[in-house]
Amino acid sequence: MRNIDNLTIHRFRGLRDLILEDLGQINVLVGVNNSGKTSVLEAISTYCNPLDILEWINTAWRREIKSSRKSKLESLKWLFPQNSENNPDNFYQGETFVSGSGNSFVYGNSFGAVESKATYEEFEQIWGATENSNEEYDRENQVDEIDTDNNEIQRGANLRLEVTTEQKVNTIDEEKQRSSYKRDRESREFIIMENEGLLNRAKSSTIKLSVNTITPISHKIEPLPKLFTQTTFQGFKQEVIELISMMDSEIIDLEILDPTGKNSRLYIIHKTLGITPISAFGDGVRRLLFIALTIAKLKDGILLIDELETAIHTEALLPSFSWLVKWCRKMNVQLFATTHSLETVDAILAASESENDLVLYRLEQQKTQTQAVRLDQKRLGRLREELGQEVRW
Repeated sequence: MRNIDNLTIHRFRGLRDLILEDLGQINVLVGVNNSGKTSVLEAISTYCNPLDILEWINTAWRREIKSSRKSKLESLKWLFPQNSENNPDNFYQGETFVSGSGNSFVYGNSFGAVESKATYEEFEQIWGATENSNEEYDRENQVDEIDTDNNEIQRGANLRLEVTTEQKVNTIDEEKQRSSYKRDRESREFIIMENEGLLNRAKSSTIKLSVNTITPISHKIEPLPKLFTQTTFQGFKQEVIELISMMDSEIIDLEILDPTGKNSRLYIIHKTLGITPISAFGDGVRRLLFIALTIAKLKDGILLIDELETAIHTEALLPSFSWLVKWCRKMNVQLFATTHSLETVDAILAASESENDLVLYRLEQQKTQTQAVRLDQKRLGRLREELGQEVRW
Protein backbone atom coordinates (compact mmCIF):
# COMPACT_ATOMS: atom_id res chain seq x y z
CA MET A 1 0.00 0.00 0.00
CA ARG A 2 1.50 3.31 -1.05
CA ASN A 3 1.28 6.05 1.53
CA ILE A 4 1.17 8.81 -1.08
CA ASP A 5 -0.47 8.17 -4.47
CA ASN A 6 -0.28 11.64 -6.00
CA LEU A 7 1.60 14.79 -5.05
CA THR A 8 1.55 18.33 -6.42
CA ILE A 9 4.19 20.79 -5.26
CA HIS A 10 2.58 24.10 -6.15
CA ARG A 11 5.22 26.31 -4.50
CA PHE A 12 8.33 25.26 -2.63
CA ARG A 13 11.86 26.68 -3.05
CA GLY A 14 12.31 26.88 -6.84
CA LEU A 15 9.59 24.34 -7.64
CA ARG A 16 6.36 25.51 -9.30
CA ASP A 17 3.32 23.35 -10.08
CA LEU A 18 5.25 20.08 -10.17
CA ILE A 19 2.84 17.14 -10.54
CA LEU A 20 3.92 13.62 -9.52
CA GLU A 21 1.10 11.28 -10.46
CA ASP A 22 0.64 7.54 -9.78
CA LEU A 23 3.59 7.24 -7.43
CA GLY A 24 5.14 3.83 -6.86
CA GLN A 25 6.61 2.02 -3.89
CA ILE A 26 10.04 3.04 -5.19
CA ASN A 27 10.30 6.50 -6.78
CA VAL A 28 13.51 7.71 -8.41
CA LEU A 29 14.07 11.39 -9.24
CA VAL A 30 16.54 12.32 -11.98
CA GLY A 31 17.37 15.50 -13.87
CA VAL A 32 20.13 17.98 -14.52
CA ASN A 33 21.76 19.93 -11.70
CA ASN A 34 19.43 22.45 -10.06
CA SER A 35 16.33 20.79 -11.52
CA GLY A 36 14.81 20.51 -8.03
CA LYS A 37 15.40 16.87 -7.04
CA THR A 38 16.47 17.60 -3.46
CA SER A 39 13.74 20.21 -3.13
CA VAL A 40 11.15 17.51 -3.87
CA LEU A 41 12.46 15.48 -0.92
CA GLU A 42 12.28 18.58 1.30
CA ALA A 43 8.72 19.33 0.22
CA ILE A 44 7.69 15.76 1.04
CA SER A 45 9.32 15.86 4.48
CA THR A 46 7.35 18.99 5.45
CA TYR A 47 4.15 17.64 3.87
CA CYS A 48 4.42 14.53 6.08
CA ASN A 49 4.79 16.66 9.25
CA PRO A 50 2.96 19.82 8.20
CA LEU A 51 2.49 21.33 11.69
CA ASP A 52 5.85 20.36 13.20
CA ILE A 53 8.06 23.45 13.46
CA LEU A 54 11.14 21.33 14.17
CA GLU A 55 10.60 19.41 10.92
CA TRP A 56 10.58 22.70 9.02
CA ILE A 57 13.72 23.95 10.75
CA ASN A 58 15.58 20.66 10.30
CA THR A 59 14.55 20.58 6.64
CA ALA A 60 15.89 24.11 6.17
CA TRP A 61 19.20 23.14 7.80
CA ARG A 62 19.63 19.76 6.15
CA ARG A 63 21.78 20.97 3.26
CA GLU A 64 24.21 22.70 5.62
CA ILE A 65 27.06 21.38 7.74
CA LYS A 66 26.22 21.84 11.41
CA SER A 67 29.37 23.81 12.22
CA SER A 68 28.60 26.42 9.55
CA ARG A 69 24.81 26.62 9.66
CA LYS A 70 23.11 29.92 8.99
CA SER A 71 20.53 31.21 11.45
CA LYS A 72 17.04 29.68 11.51
CA LEU A 73 15.66 32.78 9.82
CA GLU A 74 18.21 32.83 7.03
CA SER A 75 17.77 29.10 6.35
CA LEU A 76 13.97 28.95 6.65
CA LYS A 77 13.26 31.88 4.34
CA TRP A 78 14.69 30.07 1.31
CA LEU A 79 12.12 27.29 1.60
CA PHE A 80 9.53 29.95 0.70
CA PRO A 81 9.31 31.38 -2.83
CA GLN A 82 9.33 35.13 -2.39
CA ASN A 83 6.14 37.13 -2.72
CA SER A 84 7.25 40.54 -3.94
CA GLU A 85 3.75 42.00 -4.04
CA ASN A 86 2.49 44.27 -1.25
CA ASN A 87 5.87 44.29 0.46
CA PRO A 88 6.78 47.99 0.78
CA ASP A 89 9.04 47.54 3.83
CA ASN A 90 11.34 45.14 1.98
CA PHE A 91 10.67 42.38 4.50
CA TYR A 92 10.88 38.90 3.06
CA GLN A 93 7.46 37.28 2.56
CA GLY A 94 6.73 33.92 1.03
CA GLU A 95 4.49 30.89 1.05
CA THR A 96 4.64 27.19 0.26
CA PHE A 97 1.81 24.97 -0.92
CA VAL A 98 1.83 21.19 -1.37
CA SER A 99 -1.19 18.97 -1.98
CA GLY A 100 -1.53 15.24 -2.22
CA SER A 101 -3.63 12.12 -1.83
CA GLY A 102 -3.06 8.55 -0.73
CA ASN A 103 -3.80 5.80 1.77
CA SER A 104 -1.65 6.99 4.66
CA PHE A 105 -2.16 5.53 8.13
CA VAL A 106 -0.17 6.15 11.28
CA TYR A 107 -0.78 4.11 14.45
CA GLY A 108 -4.22 3.19 13.17
CA ASN A 109 -5.28 6.81 12.47
CA SER A 110 -5.65 8.22 9.01
CA PHE A 111 -3.01 10.78 8.05
CA GLY A 112 -5.42 12.31 5.59
CA ALA A 113 -3.49 15.49 4.70
CA VAL A 114 -4.65 16.78 1.33
CA GLU A 115 -3.13 20.28 1.54
CA SER A 116 -0.18 21.73 3.42
CA LYS A 117 0.36 25.48 3.35
CA ALA A 118 2.87 27.67 5.13
CA THR A 119 3.43 31.43 5.13
CA TYR A 120 6.57 33.23 6.26
CA GLU A 121 6.72 36.97 6.95
CA GLU A 122 9.67 38.86 8.40
CA PHE A 123 9.48 41.88 10.69
CA GLU A 124 11.70 44.09 12.83
CA GLN A 125 11.25 45.20 16.43
CA ILE A 126 13.11 46.66 19.39
CA TRP A 127 15.29 44.01 21.02
CA GLY A 128 13.55 42.30 23.93
CA ALA A 129 10.05 43.40 22.98
CA THR A 130 8.82 39.78 22.89
CA GLU A 131 11.19 38.35 25.48
CA ASN A 132 9.46 35.65 27.55
CA SER A 133 6.26 36.32 25.62
CA ASN A 134 3.97 33.75 24.07
CA GLU A 135 1.85 36.32 22.25
CA GLU A 136 2.02 36.77 18.51
CA TYR A 137 3.91 39.83 17.32
CA ASP A 138 1.46 42.57 16.29
CA ARG A 139 2.58 44.57 13.26
CA GLU A 140 0.07 47.31 14.13
CA ASN A 141 1.88 47.97 17.41
CA GLN A 142 5.32 48.60 15.95
CA VAL A 143 7.28 51.00 18.12
CA ASP A 144 7.20 54.04 15.81
CA GLU A 145 7.12 56.46 18.74
CA ILE A 146 10.10 54.97 20.57
CA ASP A 147 13.52 56.45 20.10
CA THR A 148 15.36 53.58 18.40
CA ASP A 149 18.74 55.33 18.15
CA ASN A 150 19.95 53.72 21.36
CA ASN A 151 18.13 50.43 20.96
CA GLU A 152 19.08 47.38 18.98
CA ILE A 153 16.73 46.41 16.16
CA GLN A 154 16.00 42.70 16.12
CA ARG A 155 14.76 40.78 13.10
CA GLY A 156 12.13 38.08 13.36
CA ALA A 157 9.51 36.20 11.38
CA ASN A 158 5.96 34.99 11.78
CA LEU A 159 5.54 31.42 10.54
CA ARG A 160 2.04 30.06 10.03
CA LEU A 161 1.62 26.35 9.28
CA GLU A 162 -1.72 25.08 8.04
CA VAL A 163 -2.97 21.64 6.98
CA THR A 164 -6.27 20.52 5.49
CA THR A 165 -7.29 16.92 6.12
CA GLU A 166 -9.91 14.77 4.48
CA GLN A 167 -11.55 11.83 6.24
CA LYS A 168 -13.96 9.26 4.87
CA VAL A 169 -17.30 9.24 6.69
CA ASN A 170 -19.75 6.36 6.40
CA THR A 171 -23.45 6.96 6.95
CA ILE A 172 -26.20 4.36 6.92
CA ASP A 173 -29.74 5.16 5.92
CA GLU A 174 -32.72 2.87 5.49
CA GLU A 175 -31.72 1.93 1.96
CA LYS A 176 -27.93 1.56 1.91
CA GLN A 177 -24.63 2.68 3.31
CA ARG A 178 -23.25 5.87 1.87
CA SER A 179 -19.74 7.31 1.95
CA SER A 180 -18.73 10.94 1.99
CA TYR A 181 -15.63 12.93 2.83
CA LYS A 182 -15.26 15.49 5.57
CA ARG A 183 -12.60 18.19 5.46
CA ASP A 184 -11.02 19.82 8.52
CA ARG A 185 -8.37 22.49 8.86
CA GLU A 186 -5.76 22.89 11.58
CA SER A 187 -3.05 25.50 11.97
CA ARG A 188 -0.11 26.53 14.16
CA GLU A 189 1.61 29.91 14.44
CA PHE A 190 5.17 30.55 15.59
CA ILE A 191 7.40 33.56 16.22
CA ILE A 192 11.05 33.03 15.29
CA MET A 193 13.58 35.64 16.38
CA GLU A 194 17.05 35.96 14.98
CA ASN A 195 19.66 34.12 17.08
CA GLU A 196 17.07 33.10 19.68
CA GLY A 197 15.01 30.04 20.48
CA LEU A 198 11.35 29.75 19.57
CA LEU A 199 9.16 32.17 21.49
CA ASN A 200 6.19 29.81 21.41
CA ARG A 201 5.95 26.06 21.04
CA ALA A 202 2.62 24.56 20.05
CA LYS A 203 1.56 21.09 21.14
CA SER A 204 2.45 18.26 18.81
CA SER A 205 -0.10 17.34 16.18
CA THR A 206 -1.49 13.90 15.37
CA ILE A 207 -1.48 14.84 11.68
CA LYS A 208 1.81 13.30 10.71
CA LEU A 209 3.28 10.49 8.70
CA SER A 210 6.53 8.81 9.72
CA VAL A 211 9.30 10.18 7.53
CA ASN A 212 13.09 10.15 7.59
CA THR A 213 15.63 11.81 5.31
CA ILE A 214 19.07 10.39 4.55
CA THR A 215 21.45 12.94 3.05
CA PRO A 216 24.78 12.13 1.36
CA ILE A 217 26.51 12.73 4.72
CA SER A 218 23.97 11.39 7.24
CA HIS A 219 25.97 8.22 7.80
CA LYS A 220 29.01 10.32 8.77
CA ILE A 221 27.42 12.76 11.21
CA GLU A 222 24.49 11.00 12.88
CA PRO A 223 24.89 8.51 15.75
CA LEU A 224 24.16 4.84 15.06
CA PRO A 225 23.92 3.07 18.49
CA LYS A 226 20.42 4.37 19.29
CA LEU A 227 19.11 3.21 15.91
CA PHE A 228 20.81 -0.14 16.35
CA THR A 229 19.28 -0.75 19.79
CA GLN A 230 15.79 -0.22 18.40
CA THR A 231 16.57 -2.51 15.47
CA THR A 232 17.75 -5.30 17.79
CA PHE A 233 14.44 -5.22 19.66
CA GLN A 234 12.55 -5.52 16.39
CA GLY A 235 14.43 -8.67 15.46
CA PHE A 236 15.92 -6.98 12.42
CA LYS A 237 19.55 -7.44 13.32
CA GLN A 238 20.28 -10.42 11.08
CA GLU A 239 18.82 -8.67 8.05
CA VAL A 240 21.08 -5.67 8.70
CA ILE A 241 24.13 -7.92 8.89
CA GLU A 242 23.05 -9.54 5.63
CA LEU A 243 23.08 -6.14 3.92
CA ILE A 244 26.43 -4.80 5.15
CA SER A 245 28.14 -8.15 4.51
CA MET A 246 27.60 -7.39 0.82
CA MET A 247 30.38 -4.84 1.24
CA ASP A 248 32.57 -7.20 3.29
CA SER A 249 31.81 -10.94 3.41
CA GLU A 250 33.80 -11.40 6.64
CA ILE A 251 31.40 -9.33 8.75
CA ILE A 252 29.82 -11.69 11.30
CA ASP A 253 27.93 -9.61 13.82
CA LEU A 254 27.19 -6.17 15.28
CA GLU A 255 27.49 -5.22 18.94
CA ILE A 256 27.25 -2.10 21.09
CA LEU A 257 29.88 -1.77 23.81
CA ASP A 258 28.84 0.19 26.91
CA PRO A 259 25.21 0.37 25.67
CA THR A 260 23.96 2.26 28.74
CA GLY A 261 26.78 4.80 28.89
CA LYS A 262 27.17 8.17 27.24
CA ASN A 263 30.07 6.90 25.13
CA SER A 264 28.38 3.84 23.65
CA ARG A 265 29.93 2.75 20.35
CA LEU A 266 28.86 0.39 17.61
CA TYR A 267 31.33 -2.34 16.72
CA ILE A 268 31.55 -4.93 13.96
CA ILE A 269 32.56 -8.51 14.73
CA HIS A 270 34.88 -9.43 11.84
CA LYS A 271 36.42 -12.82 11.00
CA THR A 272 39.88 -11.38 10.45
CA LEU A 273 39.90 -8.13 12.40
CA GLY A 274 37.92 -9.26 15.45
CA ILE A 275 35.95 -6.58 17.34
CA THR A 276 36.46 -3.45 15.27
CA PRO A 277 34.82 0.00 15.52
CA ILE A 278 32.53 0.90 12.65
CA SER A 279 34.78 3.89 11.90
CA ALA A 280 37.52 1.49 10.76
CA PHE A 281 35.41 0.43 7.79
CA GLY A 282 34.72 2.34 4.60
CA ASP A 283 31.88 4.76 3.97
CA GLY A 284 29.97 2.09 2.06
CA VAL A 285 29.47 -0.12 5.13
CA ARG A 286 28.39 2.79 7.29
CA ARG A 287 26.07 4.14 4.58
CA LEU A 288 24.27 0.81 4.07
CA LEU A 289 24.09 0.27 7.82
CA PHE A 290 22.47 3.67 8.29
CA ILE A 291 19.91 2.98 5.54
CA ALA A 292 19.04 -0.41 7.03
CA LEU A 293 18.63 0.90 10.57
CA THR A 294 16.44 3.73 9.32
CA ILE A 295 14.10 1.34 7.48
CA ALA A 296 13.80 -0.75 10.64
CA LYS A 297 12.18 2.12 12.55
CA LEU A 298 10.09 3.45 9.64
CA LYS A 299 7.34 0.88 9.17
CA ASP A 300 4.40 2.27 7.15
CA GLY A 301 6.33 5.48 6.55
CA ILE A 302 8.27 7.47 3.98
CA LEU A 303 12.03 7.16 3.36
CA LEU A 304 13.80 9.98 1.52
CA ILE A 305 17.34 9.34 0.24
CA ASP A 306 19.34 12.06 -1.47
CA GLU A 307 21.94 10.67 -3.91
CA LEU A 308 21.05 7.02 -3.45
CA GLU A 309 24.35 5.69 -4.80
CA THR A 310 26.59 7.64 -2.40
CA ALA A 311 29.54 5.54 -1.08
CA ILE A 312 28.22 2.28 -2.59
CA HIS A 313 30.61 0.55 -5.00
CA THR A 314 29.22 -0.20 -8.45
CA GLU A 315 29.47 -3.97 -7.92
CA ALA A 316 27.41 -3.70 -4.73
CA LEU A 317 24.60 -1.62 -6.25
CA LEU A 318 22.40 -4.50 -7.45
CA PRO A 319 22.54 -6.69 -4.30
CA SER A 320 22.17 -3.62 -2.07
CA PHE A 321 19.17 -2.30 -3.99
CA SER A 322 17.60 -5.76 -4.12
CA TRP A 323 17.75 -5.80 -0.33
CA LEU A 324 16.39 -2.25 -0.17
CA VAL A 325 13.41 -2.97 -2.45
CA LYS A 326 12.62 -6.20 -0.59
CA TRP A 327 12.52 -4.54 2.83
CA CYS A 328 10.73 -1.41 1.67
CA ARG A 329 7.98 -3.74 0.50
CA LYS A 330 7.99 -5.85 3.68
CA MET A 331 7.97 -2.82 5.99
CA ASN A 332 5.55 -0.92 3.74
CA VAL A 333 8.03 1.93 3.37
CA GLN A 334 7.59 4.18 0.36
CA LEU A 335 10.93 5.32 -1.01
CA PHE A 336 11.80 8.57 -2.79
CA ALA A 337 15.41 8.80 -3.94
CA THR A 338 17.47 11.11 -6.13
CA THR A 339 20.38 10.07 -8.31
CA HIS A 340 22.73 11.39 -10.99
CA SER A 341 23.96 7.91 -11.91
CA LEU A 342 22.74 5.86 -14.87
CA GLU A 343 24.26 2.76 -13.25
CA THR A 344 22.04 3.41 -10.23
CA VAL A 345 18.96 3.65 -12.45
CA ASP A 346 19.83 0.33 -14.10
CA ALA A 347 20.53 -1.37 -10.75
CA ILE A 348 17.29 -0.23 -9.10
CA LEU A 349 15.42 -1.29 -12.26
CA ALA A 350 16.97 -4.76 -12.10
CA ALA A 351 16.25 -4.99 -8.36
CA SER A 352 12.54 -4.18 -8.73
CA GLU A 353 10.16 -7.05 -9.36
CA SER A 354 6.54 -5.91 -9.57
CA GLU A 355 5.60 -3.45 -12.31
CA ASN A 356 4.13 -1.23 -9.60
CA ASP A 357 7.35 -1.13 -7.58
CA LEU A 358 9.34 1.44 -9.53
CA VAL A 359 8.57 4.79 -11.13
CA LEU A 360 11.16 7.21 -12.48
CA TYR A 361 10.47 10.95 -12.76
CA ARG A 362 12.72 13.20 -14.84
CA LEU A 363 12.44 16.79 -13.63
CA GLU A 364 12.64 19.61 -16.15
CA GLN A 365 12.58 23.30 -15.20
CA GLN A 366 10.44 25.39 -17.52
CA LYS A 367 9.92 29.16 -17.43
CA THR A 368 6.78 29.09 -15.31
CA GLN A 369 6.73 25.60 -13.81
CA THR A 370 8.63 22.40 -13.11
CA GLN A 371 7.58 19.46 -15.25
CA ALA A 372 8.01 15.76 -14.52
CA VAL A 373 8.31 13.16 -17.27
CA ARG A 374 6.98 9.91 -15.77
CA LEU A 375 8.44 6.54 -16.76
CA ASP A 376 6.81 3.49 -15.20
CA GLN A 377 8.81 0.32 -14.71
CA LYS A 378 7.70 -1.31 -17.95
CA ARG A 379 8.53 1.70 -20.11
CA LEU A 380 11.77 2.40 -18.26
CA GLY A 381 12.85 -1.21 -18.80
CA ARG A 382 12.13 -0.99 -22.52
CA LEU A 383 14.06 2.27 -22.89
CA ARG A 384 17.08 1.06 -20.95
CA GLU A 385 17.29 -2.69 -21.60
CA GLU A 386 16.09 -2.79 -25.21
CA LEU A 387 17.02 0.61 -26.60
CA GLY A 388 19.81 1.74 -24.25
CA GLN A 389 18.45 5.28 -24.16
CA GLU A 390 19.52 8.01 -21.77
CA VAL A 391 16.69 8.71 -19.31
CA ARG A 392 18.23 11.21 -16.90
CA TRP A 393 17.91 14.31 -19.11
